[in-house]
Amino acid sequence: MQYPVLEINLKKLKYNAKMEFDYLHKYGIDVMGVNKVFNGTPETALAIVESGYTVVAEAVTANLKKIKDIPCEKALLRSPGLSEIPDVITYADISLVAEAETIKALSKEAVKQNRLHKALLMIDMGDIREGIWYENREEIETALELILDLPGLEVYGLGTNFGCYGTILPTPENTMAFIELARQLEKKFDIKFKYLSGGNCTSYHLVAQGIMPKEINQLRIGAQHLFGIEYVEEKYLEGYCHSSKDVKNYASDSYILKCEIIELRDKPTVPVGELGLDSFMKTKTFNDRGIRRQAVIALGFQDVSFENIHPADDRIQVDGQTSNHTIIDLGDTGNDYRLGDIIDFEIDYTALMTICNSANISKIFID
Repeated sequence: MQYPVLEINLKKLKYNAKMEFDYLHKYGIDVMGVNKVFNGTPETALAIVESGYTVVAEAVTANLKKIKDIPCEKALLRSPGLSEIPDVITYADISLVAEAETIKALSKEAVKQNRLHKALLMIDMGDIREGIWYENREEIETALELILDLPGLEVYGLGTNFGCYGTILPTPENTMAFIELARQLEKKFDIKFKYLSGGNCTSYHLVAQGIMPKEINQLRIGAQHLFGIEYVEEKYLEGYCHSSKDVKNYASDSYILKCEIIELRDKPTVPVGELGLDSFMKTKTFNDRGIRRQAVIALGFQDVSFENIHPADDRIQVDGQTSNHTIIDLGDTGNDYRLGDIIDFEIDYTALMTICNSANISKIFID
């Protein structure tokens, strides 16, 4: 086996996904299972579906092609680009929409392919990322009317998002404002939205605290079933911030990055000579810890940032990184490691995303 390798424990992924599915369904909330962090990996998409989910969402159209044979509905988790409309209609059953021109293009292509495409109309309730601004009622009504009137399209629901860009927290107040907007639109157009899609993992804590308005009947969630973490609200002196914590009874160690030691010797911890810039045009400072046992592993910043990986052996310290190498300090491990040995790293969500997008790192699955 060549390294680096990412081990993905499908059994633990399915366990988390089933826990989430059952918990949210008790509150009448359906879930889009977000597979985007895995870069369209069919094995993880299938694991989500086998846990009960009927919709798998991807953020890249090309990744929808990779999961086309998975037995579920597929959703594009963002607005389609005009250049990719044919593939969106071919590979996605659902997409998030906000632009009138895009809605028209989806309709035209859906008719051409003789398909029915479902549109989740997105409303920006303050996070300033995707969606029509909530105060622009005329634009919202125009977009909804297009979806209702144009052939080849069906209204999937009304959606909003929190926390991803503007870090706006989902609260009962802004969620209720979204629901009120939905009710006004339903009354004006004499319709009933199948789904009020109220956010992502950041909205989970409203459910956990029993303060999620009952009208919200869908969330679009990835980190919960991927890592067993939830995003919670913490009060500080100057306001609010996001943090994450382990969710009780969820498995949070489903992913291990394995890297091979390609060099091993004693070296100084401070470079010798005049310091300049590194390969990323940055200056560095070094802490003189004397001569230490140094290992080099075949993993670089092009694969994943060392700031998002953590040695499973807490005696190991990661010193730094270049594009193709990571430098680690084995000085406190005695003679436990040899050339060719494998170092295990635990990873966070950001690391999982970048690793799954790295062609240099193999993926193996444990079930």
